[in-house]
Parts: sequence; structure tokens; C-alpha cells
Amino acid sequence: MTAATTIAAPESTRSLQARAITLCAIVAFLDGFDTQALGPAAKPIATSLGFPVGDLGPVFSASQIGFLVGALTFGALGDRLGRKRVLICAVALFGLCSLATAFASNFETLFAARLLAGLGLGGATPNFVSLASEYAPPEKRARVVTMMWAAVPLGGMTAALATAALLPDFGWKMTFYIGFVAPMLLIGIMLPYLPESSEVKAVVQEKVGLGTALFGEHRWLATIWLWLASLTGWMTLIVVVFWTPALLAQSGLSASAAASILALHNVGGILGTLTIGALIGRLTPRQALTIALVASGLSVIAMGQSIGIFPLLAGATVFAGFFGSAAGAALIAVSSRIYPETARASGVGFALGAGRLGTIIGPMLVGLLIASAWPVGRIYLAIALPAFAAALFITLLARARHSNL
Repeated sequence: MTAATTIAAPESTRSLQARAITLCAIVAFLDGFDTQALGPAAKPIATSLGFPVGDLGPVFSASQIGFLVGALTFGALGDRLGRKRVLICAVALFGLCSLATAFASNFETLFAARLLAGLGLGGATPNFVSLASEYAPPEKRARVVTMMWAAVPLGGMTAALATAALLPDFGWKMTFYIGFVAPMLLIGIMLPYLPESSEVKAVVQEKVGLGTALFGEHRWLATIWLWLASLTGWMTLIVVVFWTPALLAQSGLSASAAASILALHNVGGILGTLTIGALIGRLTPRQALTIALVASGLSVIAMGQSIGIFPLLAGATVFAGFFGSAAGAALIAVSSRIYPETARASGVGFALGAGRLGTIIGPMLVGLLIASAWPVGRIYLAIALPAFAAALFITLLARARHSNL
């Protein structure tokens, strides 16, 4: 009898599946909310704390670095200590740090709050992905994980809308108060209702080394190709989000027009994540991911070539968001398929860490291109290249042992 069949009778199993996946999707939503809450509030925060908005660059970087460390460490802890327990700790951490952000009185405290918030956000992701992956029916696992990821951009869009609505009457701090209260309420629900990973409970005494989990059983080649695909795939997606407003402003678009373009990118992202989740099953994960990566790169190139023609730029941006977010969600789903149950959170965490490294390196490289006075169209061509590289790495990954693609 397997660990999965010892959970409960079939009817109870369906109830456990629904509860686990729903609660993990809510965590994903709050993860996206907190991740993107700082951007829309950046200018009022800088004004309130008395420094130029340009000085917030290190604060944004701090959250990315925190995410990287959190994904690497909390994923491994989830495999060893139990994913429910570690996930609740991660949610509590980013919730408390949202409150700390609201009470920040200077640059140093704001930097520390966002660094620790990134740690919690990065720590939550591999554990909610792993829990949802386990409780999804095996034949629908990639589809469920991919569609659940749509909650992340949905949370980010909600944060932007909430900040815009609350700023005039309540100020920037209200968004971060919500970012504290909502996770605390969710923890109160997760404690009694979120099931623990049965796979972790069954093997909690097994002390499998991290190196063995990632590279053992001839899995080393699959791990390397996955990390390279994650690094390059996430690089294109995040660079578009980070640099599009500045690049469009450099090309002569107004601030409001640039903001609307970014909003269209988020709309495309939500639709793309849901669509690729529905397609997985009809297409293999490798096919869906490769198509999404190639189409993402082509859409980014189209953005650079359509600047000055707003309807074409808007359409290209929607497609870039659609295929870019679809690729990011599919990368998460693929990473959850490669590793055994006992090391799934570690495998997802390290794949996310590789992707986050790309999100740190990519924006810096584009900054160098801008400083070198590259034309905007050529910069978008450069931004697209990592997506094509990621498609190549996925093709190589599919040929490796244990890829399950």
C-alpha cells in the first residue's frame, strides 16, 4: 500500500485534495500580493521616509536576494521537517515583514523588512508548490500546479489596484497592513485544515543528503538543464516587467501610457497561466513549455519593433505577458516532476533559486545596455534571447534521465 492510498477513503481523499490545493492557491495569491505591493507604493514610501525614489533600487534587490535564499533553504527544510510546518512559518514571516514595512521609519529598517519578506516569500513557494503537487491527482499534477500559479500574478494585480484605490484616503501603509492581516487570518485556517504531506510523513526519518536528492540516481544532468532553463526563462519574464516602463519612457511614451502597457502585461500573464494549465494534458509539459518560451521571445521582439505604434505595442505586450507567465508557471510544474517525493520541495526550491538568480542578473545586464546607448529595439531583442536559450535547455532536459517530460 502506498503513502498516497493510506491518507483516507476515496471521498475523504477528494476533500483533502480540494483543501490542500485551495489553501496553497491562497498562499500563492498572498505571495504575489506582497511581492508586487512595493512597486506601486514606491514613490509615496520614498516621500514619506525622506529619500529619492531612485534610492529604492537596493530595497528591490534585497527582496530578490531574500527570495533566492528562502527558496534554497526553506525548500530543503520542508522536505526534512514537514512542508505544512515550514509553509506556515514562511507565511508568518512575510506577513510580519509586511507589518514591519508599514512601520519602517528609515531606509535601513525598510531594507531589512523587505529582505526578510523576500526570505519568507521565497520559502513559501517551493512548499506550496510541493504540497499542491502531491495532493493533485497524478495525471493532473502538472496542470494543477500550472493553473495554481495564476494566483501569483492575480495577487500582484490586486496589490496594484488596492494601492491605487487606498492611497488617496488611507496612504501607502494600508496596503501593507492588509499584507499583514490576510496572512495571519490564513494561518488560522491552515493550522487545522491544511494537511501535511503524507509523503514527508512516511519518510521523515529518512536522511537523504541534498546532493543525493538533486544529483543522485543519474539525475545530475536533468538538474543542470533545469537550472539553466529556469535561469534564462525567468530572466526574460522579469526583465520585461522591471524595465518596460523605463524603456518606453525613454522612447517617448507618457508615464500613464507606460503604466497601462505594464497592466496589459499582467492581464496577459493571468490568462496565459490559466491557458497553459488547461493545455497540459493535451500537450506534454515539454511541448507546452517549449512553445511558450519561443512565443515569449518572439513577442518580446515584437514589443521592441512596435514602439511608436501603440495598438501594436499593446497587443505585443499582452502576448509577451501571456506566453512569459505561461512559461514561468510551466517551469514550476516541470521542476515538480523531476525529483522524488522526498526531495520535491528541495528540487523546486533550487530550480526557483536558479530562476531568481536570473532575475537578479538580467536587470543589471539591461542596465549596462541602456548605459551603452543601445536602441530600444535592439535591447528588446537582447531581452528575448534568454527565452530562446531556455527552450533549447528544455529540449535537452527532455532527453535526460528522470526528466518525466
